[in-house]
Amino acid sequence: MGLGTGRAAAAGIRALAERVAAGVQCVGVPTSVASRTLARELGIRLGRMREPVDIAFDGADLVTPTGLVVKGAGGALVRERIVDGSARRFLVLVDALKVADNLDVWGGLPVAVIPFAAEHVANALADLGPSRRPGRSDDGLVILDLAIPRGSDWAELGVRIRRVLGVVDTGLFCAKPADVLVGAPDGTVRTLIEFVRESRG
Repeated sequence: MGLGTGRAAAAGIRALAERVAAGVQCVGVPTSVASRTLARELGIRLGRMREPVDIAFDGADLVTPTGLVVKGAGGALVRERIVDGSARRFLVLVDALKVADNLDVWGGLPVAVIPFAAEHVANALADLGPSRRPGRSDDGLVILDLAIPRGSDWAELGVRIRRVLGVVDTGLFCAKPADVLVGAPDGTVRTLIEFVRESRG
């Protein structure tokens, strides 16, 4: 099972730990040092990324009704891509505040870059106002945060960014709306499809 990174994923890891304590058998593949540390503390057996995982869960910074997702505020986007992308089923865990009609509400897109090429990538994407985060990711990569202009075609920009030599990955993901789970404070959960339908009356 792929273990995501961030606040929502941490809640998922804690919930999984309760199932494990009750007898559920699973091997977790964490997407960050933080997730690995938490899972280990909670008694979840851990393994390496050797083959596709059966199921992965992760949070998101923002998600649209069509399942376009921005991730990577925590800098774990490359490992998340590998684990989540390999999963036979990928679940995104969010609350209502993380759902928006478009990604302009968020406005930023993290990009993981090979350190040697960081200045080259920043120059190539200068029109997107790249800002370099201090330090490096768990994989030793530089994270550049791009300021995406309102009204942009995010999918098209994603293609352009990936073509820049030195870019390893971006924080732009796609998920099936039926596999995006929107939680409420009372503990109820709806799929993104159900949430959007109810929100629009």
